[in-house]
This record gives sequence, C-alpha cells and structure tokens, in this order.
Amino acid sequence: MPNQIATFRGSAAQCFFGIIALTVVTLVCLRLKADLSTMAFIYLAVIVLLSLFGSYFASAFLILMAVAGLAYFFSPPVFNSAIDLPQDIALVIVFLLTPLTVTGLVRRSRKLTEAALRAEVVAKKAERELRLAINTIPALVWSTLPDGSLDFINQRWQEIGLSLDDLRGSEWVNVLHPDERTGVADRWRTAVETGTPYENIERVRRADGEYRWFLSRAQPLRDEFGNIVKWYGTDTDIEDQKRAEDALRESEQRFRDFTESASDWYWETGPDHRFIAHLVSEQLLDKIGVLPTSRIGMLRWDFARDLEEEPEKWRLHMATLDAHKPFRDFRYKAASRDGSEVYIAASGKPLFDAEGRFLGYRGVASQITAAVRAALLEEALQEAKVVGDNIAHDLRTPLTRVRLRLERGREHAATLEELRAVADQAIVGLEQSLTTITALLRITEIEHSRRREGFSDVQLAPLIREAGDLYEPIAENKGVTLRVEAPDGAAVRGDRDLLFEAVANLVDNAVKFTPEGGSVVLALVDHEGETVIRVSDTGPGISEAEREAVTQRFYRSDKSRNTKGLGLGLSMVAAIIKLHSFRLKISAGPACTAEIACPQVD
Repeated sequence: MPNQIATFRGSAAQCFFGIIALTVVTLVCLRLKADLSTMAFIYLAVIVLLSLFGSYFASAFLILMAVAGLAYFFSPPVFNSAIDLPQDIALVIVFLLTPLTVTGLVRRSRKLTEAALRAEVVAKKAERELRLAINTIPALVWSTLPDGSLDFINQRWQEIGLSLDDLRGSEWVNVLHPDERTGVADRWRTAVETGTPYENIERVRRADGEYRWFLSRAQPLRDEFGNIVKWYGTDTDIEDQKRAEDALRESEQRFRDFTESASDWYWETGPDHRFIAHLVSEQLLDKIGVLPTSRIGMLRWDFARDLEEEPEKWRLHMATLDAHKPFRDFRYKAASRDGSEVYIAASGKPLFDAEGRFLGYRGVASQITAAVRAALLEEALQEAKVVGDNIAHDLRTPLTRVRLRLERGREHAATLEELRAVADQAIVGLEQSLTTITALLRITEIEHSRRREGFSDVQLAPLIREAGDLYEPIAENKGVTLRVEAPDGAAVRGDRDLLFEAVANLVDNAVKFTPEGGSVVLALVDHEGETVIRVSDTGPGISEAEREAVTQRFYRSDKSRNTKGLGLGLSMVAAIIKLHSFRLKISAGPACTAEIACPQVD
C-alpha cells in the first residue's frame, strides 16, 4: 500500500509539472513563432525530462498533450487536426516511443538502484548482526589469510587483554606457552600446507600473565575451484574442564593407590548382577588366583563352589539382590586359578539414579580363606577333643572289662575250658570297641570323601523295598509291625549304597526304640515338588530339646541308655545327607518321624 501511494503521488507530480512546462513552452514558442520541427523537438525534450519520474501514465498523458499542441497550434492551418502522411505519422510514433522507452528505462534503473540500496542495507545489517554474533560467541574467534597469517579477531580477545596488533601475522605464536610454541607452530604450518582442518589443545597467555588451556580449531574456506581463500577458527577456554579432568585423574590415581595397598578389592555389578568392574591389587592377585578382568560379565554364583552344598544360603542371597537391598559379609566358597578353594566375604550397596531406577551394586570383597580355615581347624580340633573324650568314655568301660576278665582268668582259670571262656568274653568286648572305631572311621570317610563325582540317578522305590525286606524279620521277632509304602517313579541324584545305609540306619533306630506291639512305617511320598523318604514309629519319640543333639556322635538320650547301640547311627545319616545336599528333619515326640527331603531328578 505505501508503494502504491508513492507511485500515485509521483504520477500526479509528473502530470502537474508537465502541464505547466508544456504550457510555458507553448506560449514561448508561439511568441517566438517557432516552426513545427523546433517545437516538436522542444516538446520531446520536455517530455523526456519529465519521464525521469518513471510513471507510464503521466508520460502517456504528456505525450497526448504534446501531440495535440503540435496538431492544433503549430500545424497550419491553426486548430486543424489533420495529419499528413507519412511524416506526421512518423512524428507521432517518435513522440510515443521515445518518452515511453525513457520512462521504462528510468523505472528499471530506479528499481535496480532501489534493489541495490535495499541489498546494501540488508548486507550492512547482516554484517552488523554477524559481527555482533561473532563478538557475542563465548569463544575466541579469528581468521587468517590463505598463508596462515592472522588478520581478524573478535572482541573476546580484548577480554583477555590481547589486540589484533599483538596477534597479527605470526605474532600469535608469542602468546602461547613457551613449551608448546614450536609444536603448535609446526601443526598449524602442516594444516595450512595440506589444507586439512586444524585441532589442538594449547595454553594461551592472558594480559595478566596467566596461561589458560584452550581448544583451538580451524577450517579452511574454499572457492568454487577448491582454492583456500580464508581460514576461520575458534579458541574455546577449557581451563575448568582441564582442571576437572586433572582432578578426576588425581582422584582415580588416589583410588587406585588405595586399591593397590588395600587388603580388600572393589567390585561393581550392573542391573543384571553381572560384574562390570573388578579392581584387585597386584598383591592380591596371587592370593585369590584370578585376573581382574576374569570376572567381568559373570555372576557371583557362576564361579561359586558351594552353590549345591548350601542352596538355601544362595537362594536367600539372590532374593536380597532381586529386592535391591544392601548385604554385608556374605561368605561363599570360590575356585582360584590353580583350582584350589578360597573363601570370600562380600558386602554390597544398591545404586539408584535420580529417578529411582536400579543401576546395580557397588561394594567390597576380601579373601578370608585363612580365617575360615583357622576357624574350621579350631572347630575340628574342638570336635576331635569331644570325640576323643567320647571315645575314651565309651571304650574305657569295655576295655576295662576285658582287662579285668583277662586278669581274673589268668589268676583263677584252672582248666583250658575256663581260660577259653574268659578269652571269648574278652573277644566280645574287643569286638564292641572295634565296631565303635569302625563306625567313626566310616563317618569320617563319608564327610571327607569325593564320592559326589560318582553320583548317578538312583531309583528310590527299589531301595526302600530292599531296606524293608532287610528289617522285616528283625521287626517281626520283636513284635513290631513294619509297613513299606514305595510307589515307583521317584528318582534322585546320588550314591545308592550310601543312601541305602542312611535309610537302613533310620529304620534300625525306629525298630530298635519301638516297643512290642508298636508299628514302623517306611514311606516314599511327594511333598511340594520334593521326594521325601519318611520313617515314622510309635516309640517314645525325641524331645524338642534333643532334636539337634541326636545327630552328634556318641549322643545317647536318657531313654536309650539301656538300649544296645553306639550312638553313631544318626551321625552317619547326617553325614550322608550333607554329602548329598539333602535335608534331614526329625520331629519331636511323642512317637518319632524322620524325613529325608530330596530334590527330584528332571
């Protein structure tokens, strides 16, 4: 709209001044009695000059007025509109074309001039904005000529006290740290000569003499022929980043020093509980016998040695991990690089991000093999002392009887038959002592054997029936009813001979302590996904206070003092059950039920 108003005003002004000019020229020419040619030339000159306003409408209007004036005032007779051909037609055409052509050229020239002016204004504005942006960028901006000599810097350089005069040409090298000048100059020269982008980390001196780290980058600007016309670059202050990196490296080195000198090692696991870090000092590598990277990607229970021996412990530990709870002093057995067993205690803390998402665990671990072995040795020594005391107690009586009988026989036996009778009684006592020693050796053999390596699938129904057949005559002689319930199909992984020995001991105890007229049931049942061997009787039972003690060696309850036995049967059962990683449960009285819970074979 503003352009249209301006155009209208220009056309009106051109018409107004044209009318005045043509009127004045007409009056002057009439007074001077100018001829037609002179008058036509003057009219044409006036119209051409007025056409510089650039309005087609005004130019056409003035042309019509000029033609009318020539026709009516200067072409005789006066006020005659007749036009002679072809001269008059040519004159009219010249009058029409010349001003219109000039008007078109003027308009075009004016538009080009206005466009150029507008472009110049836009360019100056863009240049101001670009310069403002360059000076606002939080970096030191610079440019160089194709030969690499500096020719421009932004105002950020002034903030660190440097001007273009300080840096012009190759003077910029002098503001670099002396230790880096040669290297930086060589790298820049190589980039300029090869035309490759430049990037380097260097120290620049401020006006106050302080050196700060900058990341310097530059790219060449090429023309359409691929020739470099300029280099543009930036220097970004990374002093704080460098200090943070140095502090981080120092912190990492300090942590590494702690790790190298610590008796523990540090670990970290991801959300899937697999190790992602395992930092072990050199001095611990030989002790635990593993490489620091050998655990990466593994689960803790992948290399544990007691997973099958103590499944309940590991089940609870896995439940703790899945619940994302901290744990402390979790002890387990693992294998070292040479195959020997080591004991490890681990403590961990769960990690969460700002939004509460679980990231994994971080914690420490230590090798406690020496402490565990010392504790086991102490326990073994204590147990050996107790066993020794029990052996001495249980063997002293029969051996004392043997000694007394032999002494009496030697003193009082008058005949060979009497001496043989004394010797027979001594042999019975010695056999009882040898039976006790044999049972003890058998328990020790089971506890320390490696018979797990020979485990196989064992069908339990035939084994149960065989034990029932063995003790049925014994039970019948005592007046006790023995019933066997063993459906086919159940199988476990284990040693058949040892399992038979464990079942036989349980049945032997049940028959032994069940009074005449009572009953014993040997059954094979399924319970909560496990196979259970159950031996129940109608005897006096075991009190709740004695349930743990009955599996100890040589333990004899008050109710069994008068019953023949060594007190080692349930100890042997406990040893066999532990070897198989089964569970033994003995219920309290009255009556007694003993159960062996076995995982089923898939």
